[in-house]
Amino acid sequence: MIKEALIKKVEADIEMGKAELRTFFDNPQGVAEHIDYISTVEKKVEALTLAQSKYRTLVALYDSPLETKKK
Repeated sequence: MIKEALIKKVEADIEMGKAELRTFFDNPQGVAEHIDYISTVEKKVEALTLAQSKYRTLVALYDSPLETKKK
């Protein structure tokens, strides 16, 4: 149950990161003024990359042969 909840949280983090990046790329005027766009977008890309990495790790653990034997 905990693993499934964490996977859902990470999936949400991925979708949120994608939405934020789409906003920056498609409509930068909609973002607050006086912002360091490059630094902000870079941080969003890093957060998305981390969430995607977490997702791959969790899925790999969930589908690992060791996990199958424990069930």
